[in-house]
Amino acid sequence: MRKTSKSIFVILFAMIVFFTFQVISVYKYFSSVRSTLKNNFSIDVPKPKHEIKVMCDIQRMPSEGRAYSVLEYDENNAKKLKDFSKWKLVDEESKDEVNEFVNRFKDCLEVNNNEKVESSKYIPQVQEKTLYYFKLNKNDYAILLFNEDEKRIYVLEYIDRFEKYSMSFKN
Repeated sequence: MRKTSKSIFVILFAMIVFFTFQVISVYKYFSSVRSTLKNNFSIDVPKPKHEIKVMCDIQRMPSEGRAYSVLEYDENNAKKLKDFSKWKLVDEESKDEVNEFVNRFKDCLEVNNNEKVESSKYIPQVQEKTLYYFKLNKNDYAILLFNEDEKRIYVLEYIDRFEKYSMSFKN
């Protein structure tokens, strides 16, 4: 009788531990930048080694605002990123457009002086190998800059749900 109750207890304990880890991993995914990009913009990027949320003023209800994040990758996932077919290489024609994106990143970081000093290391450096992707989705947009040497993706998201769901009474 005692052996049966001990083995049931061990099995239940193992199931509870397994279930807890599953809930934690699902929560981590849905609160990540990857999940936001996938759900809002249909952009699927590999899992980063580190995810740094530099600035986020997106309100939960309604979900609107700006978010700026940096995704750092290891060597293997950086190779997968380079194969993303929608990247565009920064060249002479697109340099002004990309610099406008970088200015949006800088504007996003100008919250206050204390955070500005800390977050200045997360400003993207546009180089010859820099790749970019701009995704517009109605009033929302996402800007991704991939720096191959740093193995980083700089992600700026802007979500405007109010404009998207507001009604117009114009004829």
